[in-house]
Amino acid sequence: MVNLSAKRRSIYFRGYTTAISGLAVNRPDDNFASPTGTKDLQRLPRLGAKLDRSPVFFPGTQLRHRIREALLKGACKAAGGQLPLKDHFMLIQGVAIGEMAKELSSVSMAGIVEREGGLRSVNPLISLGGFWKHAGSLGVNDWIPVDSDQQVYYLHSKMRAMPHKRNEELVDLLSDDDVDKLKRIINEDSEIARKVREIEEEIKQVKKRYATASSIEKKQLGDQLNRLEEIKSGIKSEKEGPTETLVRPVEGYEAICPGTVMKSGIDITRANDLDLGFVLYALKQISKRPYVGAHAADGKGEFALDWEVKTWSDDLEDPITLGRVKVGLLDFEIIPENGLSTLQDALEKAQEAFVDPGKYGLDFTAFNPQTAVA
Repeated sequence: MVNLSAKRRSIYFRGYTTAISGLAVNRPDDNFASPTGTKDLQRLPRLGAKLDRSPVFFPGTQLRHRIREALLKGACKAAGGQLPLKDHFMLIQGVAIGEMAKELSSVSMAGIVEREGGLRSVNPLISLGGFWKHAGSLGVNDWIPVDSDQQVYYLHSKMRAMPHKRNEELVDLLSDDDVDKLKRIINEDSEIARKVREIEEEIKQVKKRYATASSIEKKQLGDQLNRLEEIKSGIKSEKEGPTETLVRPVEGYEAICPGTVMKSGIDITRANDLDLGFVLYALKQISKRPYVGAHAADGKGEFALDWEVKTWSDDLEDPITLGRVKVGLLDFEIIPENGLSTLQDALEKAQEAFVDPGKYGLDFTAFNPQTAVA
């Protein structure tokens, strides 16, 4: 029997994430220029230098955000449906705003030893996520492709098209005046695109010269670049249709290939049964729509998890497996092992706590570690 009510333990979820669809993120600091794309190409983060050949990974922070959002919804449920914005920021991001920011900024954590019956017991949600000077107990690992020696990502290219040329039935839904207007826009779009390409080619050549120019020449080339940018803006602003040309390539993005298997996991430090239960509750809620990252409009982001859950503390001779947890689209499963119902019991207790937090002495709006007492 593993009693999490009587003794806190570190819990380890370890296993694999499978990319059901492509997985992409939009984090500008991961971008870099290379022969495969400009610095505006949305890149996957790299293990090591920002180079095409460096192995990619998927940031675990994307799942961490989903877990905290699910727990916020649970806290709102416990409060009758809604919580103030200040509580949203604390529970999702661990960031204080308004009067709460003033209150917490005056709290000194110097010499503070966290009490067993303190904030971590009163508000397990903020304990899991943490906030300024109050470390979170939930750690989420990055997702590392198992076959890191092979390229496990692809470049998703995009092209903006003219919908009324692609589907002529749409033209029948326009008035005669709008059909004439559409024809003008299409003709104009082609001509404007040609002019803009010519200007952009000039800009490209000037920038090449700028790299090796003297200080005086750089001033002249800088003025020339400004004039060319003004000309380009002027050409676009004269359009009857949208400022940008309608039919044009759009900067794409990198995505992890569907079917890619990645090592993944989460840790809960010094967890009791409610801490474990709240994480399981969040994973269950995520299974309603297990998507992370960017470009959901392109069908990106779906994933599945298969984790073994273990613990090992001083009162155990060996590590013990508590069970397995599986997360997929509209599918959540706890598979007990060693005859233990620890995982299911913890989940049920967390579900009860969101219905009646007072029963367990919880307050999901408590954020001051100096005043929180269980």
